[in-house]
Amino acid sequence: MDAQVSAGARAPAAEEAAIDASEFRSFAGHFATGVAVVTARGAAGDLSGVTINAVTSLSLDPPLYLVCLDNSSNTLGLLRETRAFALHFLARDQAAISRLFASKRPDKFSGIIYAIGETGSPIIDGVLAAAECVVTELTAMGDHTIVIGEVRSTRVNGGEPLLYHRGAYAVLDSAPD
Repeated sequence: MDAQVSAGARAPAAEEAAIDASEFRSFAGHFATGVAVVTARGAAGDLSGVTINAVTSLSLDPPLYLVCLDNSSNTLGLLRETRAFALHFLARDQAAISRLFASKRPDKFSGIIYAIGETGSPIIDGVLAAAECVVTELTAMGDHTIVIGEVRSTRVNGGEPLLYHRGAYAVLDSAPD
């Protein structure tokens, strides 16, 4: 889709200030997203995971996914170390898992059923779908790092997705026909 500029519109001057963080967060919150969790396991066996909604498929050939992680994320640190991660799409009844992995708790995997996958990353049981990925590229942008991962395997359980919109969890009203 090409952007069109109406008559009289002008591009912002380089010296104009960007919008503030709260205004940007409010705008971004109006885009409904699925809820995902990225997990990784360090060489010493330590586990980490984080809830995200900045995720998108990038390429079919090769199969690539793009996720964005905060530069201070423990999960990003392990992912840099091992060059592998698992991407999970949460089901409609997994808001508690989303909140857990969004927290700063050090023991996020306590009480979570998971298995270690082929890439060494923890795969959470019962999610809508999960993919194991190998990192192909890391690019720092602002306060986040763009991580591109080549999908090596997937598990699809099916069901209804957990959604996030305007600061709250949401679910679909009904399944499509």
